[in-house]
Amino acid sequence: MIDYLRDIRLRPVWRPMPAEIKQAFAQTDLPVKGQSPWQTYNEVHSLVLPYSLGNDHPHFWGYVPGAGSSIGALAEFITGTMNTMSWGGHQSSIYMERQVLSWFKTVMGFPNDDTCSGILVSGTSVATIIALAVARKRFHNRNMKIYYSMDTHSCLIRAAELLNIEKHNLIAVPVNQQHQIDLKALKDAIDPCSCGFIVGTAGTTGTGAVDDLQGLADLCGSRSQELWLHIDGALGAVACCSSRLKPLFAGLERADSLAFDLHKWLSVPYECGCILIRDGHLHKSTFVHHIGSYLTLMDGGLTPITGELFFSDYGLELSRNMKSLKVWMTLKTYGFKQLGHIMEQNVDQAMHFANLIKQHPNDLELLNTAEINWNVYRDLNELAFLY
Repeated sequence: MIDYLRDIRLRPVWRPMPAEIKQAFAQTDLPVKGQSPWQTYNEVHSLVLPYSLGNDHPHFWGYVPGAGSSIGALAEFITGTMNTMSWGGHQSSIYMERQVLSWFKTVMGFPNDDTCSGILVSGTSVATIIALAVARKRFHNRNMKIYYSMDTHSCLIRAAELLNIEKHNLIAVPVNQQHQIDLKALKDAIDPCSCGFIVGTAGTTGTGAVDDLQGLADLCGSRSQELWLHIDGALGAVACCSSRLKPLFAGLERADSLAFDLHKWLSVPYECGCILIRDGHLHKSTFVHHIGSYLTLMDGGLTPITGELFFSDYGLELSRNMKSLKVWMTLKTYGFKQLGHIMEQNVDQAMHFANLIKQHPNDLELLNTAEINWNVYRDLNELAFLY
């Protein structure tokens, strides 16, 4: 795998899977009898490695996955070797996750104490389910309407359907010329007789637009008992690592919940996202469950009654792997400052590309000129597929 990383520039970004490779997968018999690990690895080398998505390649310009990193890959090997179950208790992975969450609370401007909670998850799709569930708990299962822009990620609709929130409670709000949610249209759409889950986006998937987060926070703050502000920061929120880019997200720190991915701009290996909830007590009360006798807490040992945190009380999973190590090792190795500089470089590259597009108006059209790289990056994605 060291050779794989060393020679990555010598290979094509992506290659289609030949019919014979597809057939090799489809026609392989049930492995009743094992084989040597070297044979197995050789099959991986010929059947799997050449036909990946390609996002680990320096010239990958499609979609928005991060490239991962060698330190992240090492972390995944260590994690797999430890094979720990990070549901909670007196073990290192829990303390590491708490530290990582503390760092992100600081970077995002959330309270860095036990009043504010969070959890590492697979990504923003799961984080959105958690945020919706906690908001509904706060509103005591009263009728809750969800307000979102027409450019909001589709994971919101999926989360609402999973939580049995009826379609008539999903209110799509138009966007303005900057592809931001239209605040006036939002104010006009809000039902004064219902609770509201207001979704702002810190970098939409389609154009990279950042909503007026301060305006959204002011709106929700005017009716704090009836309106919940959720920020989908899957793409852009981690740009708060950069002192230059952070002002673009002013207001994000006032959200009731914030979801963001670490496997995109931070290049943490897939899969890893995060959800921060301002009201930690409410978060826990939403998911805490009656445990079976086999998980009875004791006076001491691995699962003491007091003193330890159980992340299974803050999310959907009891069985969960240790996502914290690859995050911790990435942040410790590169540092928030260097990661922020890389993001600034990405923005500068995208702006340069935008200027090149403007020089050829008869051949190319610049769809959006927002201020983070994803906005122009999407145009670049289209070109990657056209040529």
